[in-house]
Amino acid sequence: MGKEAIKMELEKRALPEVLRLADGTAVNTPELWGKRREEIREILQEECYGRMPRTGWETEWETVQEDKNAFGGKAVLRTVEVRIHTNSRYTSYPFQLVLPKNVQKPPVFLYLTFLPLSSDELMEEITDSGYAVARVSYQDIAPDQGDGYTNGPGALFPGNAFDGWGKLAVWAWSASRIMDYLVDLEEIDGKRIAVAGHSRLGKAALLCGAMDDRFSMVISNDSGAGGISLFRGKEGENVADLCRNFPYWFCGNLKKYAGGETKLPFDQHFLAALVVPRKLYAASAVDDQWADPRSEFLSCAAVTPVYELLGEKGLVCDSLPEKGDAFHEGSVGYHLRPGTHYLGREDWKLFMEYRRRHGV
Repeated sequence: MGKEAIKMELEKRALPEVLRLADGTAVNTPELWGKRREEIREILQEECYGRMPRTGWETEWETVQEDKNAFGGKAVLRTVEVRIHTNSRYTSYPFQLVLPKNVQKPPVFLYLTFLPLSSDELMEEITDSGYAVARVSYQDIAPDQGDGYTNGPGALFPGNAFDGWGKLAVWAWSASRIMDYLVDLEEIDGKRIAVAGHSRLGKAALLCGAMDDRFSMVISNDSGAGGISLFRGKEGENVADLCRNFPYWFCGNLKKYAGGETKLPFDQHFLAALVVPRKLYAASAVDDQWADPRSEFLSCAAVTPVYELLGEKGLVCDSLPEKGDAFHEGSVGYHLRPGTHYLGREDWKLFMEYRRRHGV
């Protein structure tokens, strides 16, 4: 009954078909999936997140500070300033790169954090486990407020009230400018870089990895509505809540669907599908009902057919998750942690276990 229960739960949601072209053609080959993938990118930018710039800027990076004996001599801690120019405007923001000394070419977590870069968080524990961390504080990129495209990268490419990019897209796009630096850096493994975030930054990390194919893995922790969680049938936060409380996170067109989730031309398994065939990891917490762990899990199940079309395992599990479960076998990882809305040691431990298992 386990797999049947998952199937029944998905049928109740009546989700739009991720494997069907806009003209009604069934997507049953990798070639058709490539076409559908571009349709999905267009839908999500037009109706939810806004349009992210593709050209029109130049980027420079400068190391502004370096501690070669961080964490008691175990790591190198480097602060790098990202400088982005257009023909008439300029913005910049810092990020930190922590490199463990005992690992040659370590894999990397590109981590969007709420805390200032002066905070250590769990960086020592992560680097002790053999990973480098590139960490950016999201408020350094652009303030978490409606500012009418007057700050940060949003000011470089001002949008409009309909499909202009929201702050989630600004943070996601800006993380990709850090990826531009990392991907060719000789000190790390540029083919094993995961982007990670929690809550609203879990939404941004998922959007970043969905739109940027260079990431080997995408990690979305407790990201809820507008992140990994399905909108249809969701408990807790919904489109109306998002548009009332955080309208500037999204493009203006999303407001059309406030109170009308069933009219959305997508659901969040569409965003997850843009990660395929790379590794996707979603994490939930039992008591995080505003994010709705059941809807987060079902999104992982709903994207699995896309992985299977491309010859990969998606979410591998035999039942709906219970507290403490971790599903690590397939290309979609998932765990359901005890407790509330939070990113902590237990989550990071499971992310790293999954990465070691799959070599990403």
